[in-house]
Amino acid sequence: MKELGTQKFESKAFGKRADKMARLLSLLVISTLLTLVHSEKLGDEYTPTLTNMGPSVIFSEETIHLNCSVPNERSTWTRVWFKDGERLEAHGELLISSAALSHAGSYVCMGERKGALGLIYTPKSLPVEITVNGGHVMLIVKQPVLVGEILEARCLVRGNQRLMEASLYKDDVLVLSRNDGIADFQLPNVNVAFQGTYYCMATWFYGQQMSAKSPGYLVTVKEVVTEPVLMVDSNVKQKKLTLGCRFEFIKPDPTTEVHVYFYRDGKKLEGIARSEEKANQIVLLKPGEYRCKARVPSLDLEKWSQIENIS
Repeated sequence: MKELGTQKFESKAFGKRADKMARLLSLLVISTLLTLVHSEKLGDEYTPTLTNMGPSVIFSEETIHLNCSVPNERSTWTRVWFKDGERLEAHGELLISSAALSHAGSYVCMGERKGALGLIYTPKSLPVEITVNGGHVMLIVKQPVLVGEILEARCLVRGNQRLMEASLYKDDVLVLSRNDGIADFQLPNVNVAFQGTYYCMATWFYGQQMSAKSPGYLVTVKEVVTEPVLMVDSNVKQKKLTLGCRFEFIKPDPTTEVHVYFYRDGKKLEGIARSEEKANQIVLLKPGEYRCKARVPSLDLEKWSQIENIS
């Protein structure tokens, strides 16, 4: 009888330990689930728009002002800022009233808020590059510089002093000079020979006559459309050719289109494709000389690929 009593006691004790273990296991599962949903990243449709409220190139001690707008705004969104990948303490708009050289870099933002089970955050915005100049004069060149267009440059002096003279140099050779108090320069009909290092020399009066030279600015001239490359993929069984035309296209403005055509033995094949970087067309497999053409109608500009012989 004593042994049966002992077995009953041990059975009850074992049951209590089992219940305790089950409760601990349940807590562990709940804790794990909470950890898994501790943060939630929303889709690309929630990507914020980062807007630079001022110039992207400034003198030190000037202001950096960035705004972050989250689609489908909620009052609970907190704007989170990053510079060169490191999180900043700033929230809301990013305002730096007296920028130092160390404030130069790549800025992005994202939205963040508390959810029922943890943090919810948006994807990061596209970056904005900020350059901070510590000197007295700097040269700004409008980008991109495209073949056939106008190279636009501006010589800036710290404090917006009234200029007596401003001169633009390329590779230490004088290009243009002005003494009308304006420091804007325009060089029309750009070609690849315009590539090089530019700087400006400015003279102004600030209690006395002062002159200073800007740092060099490397200008790279790009084609609106690069020479296309014809890609050919043949399917002998189906007696078909898949033609591809690959090139780089830089839009001078958002409305500019490029038209792509395919040719065999000098005759245009049926169809036209519109694309920024690539176009494809499937045609019957026939021997001949194939090539493609990329044309920008608004600029009366066209580029041809090399001929590919298909036998």
